[in-house]
Amino acid sequence: MQTGAPDSGQPRPPNAAAGRAGASVGRAARRRPSVPVRLSADRGRFEPSDPYVRRFWVAAIGANAVAELLRLVSSAKKGESVRLPRTLPLLLRSGLAEVDQGSLVVGARMPLVPLELRWRFPSHLIEEHKKHLRR
Repeated sequence: MQTGAPDSGQPRPPNAAAGRAGASVGRAARRRPSVPVRLSADRGRFEPSDPYVRRFWVAAIGANAVAELLRLVSSAKKGESVRLPRTLPLLLRSGLAEVDQGSLVVGARMPLVPLELRWRFPSHLIEEHKKHLRR
C-alpha cells in the first residue's frame, strides 16, 4: 500500500515559490506596529492580579482581551513598548485603555465592570458579582 499524493507528472515548485514577490500579505501575517504604553493615575479599585479581574472582566470582555490588558499594564510598569493589541478596539470601548498623544494609557488599577457590560454575565455570575461588591 502506498501513501502520499498521487503523482501528476508535474514537478513541484520550490518552497520559495509559494509566495510571489510583491503579492499582498494577509492581515494576520502583517507585523503589528509597536506603541508606547504608560500608566495613568489609579482610577480603579482592583489590582490587575486581583481575582475580580480574572473572574468578572473575563466574563465581560473575554480572556484574550484581559490577557492583553495585563500585558499592557506589565509593559507600562517596565516602560516598554508593545505590539499593537489585537483587542484594542474592545479595550478602548470598555474604558480599560485610551490613546493619548500617540501612547496607549492603561490604569494601574482596574475598575468595576460597568453595568452595560454586565448583561453578558449568566445569572449565577450576576449574583456572585453582587455578593462580591457587598464585601
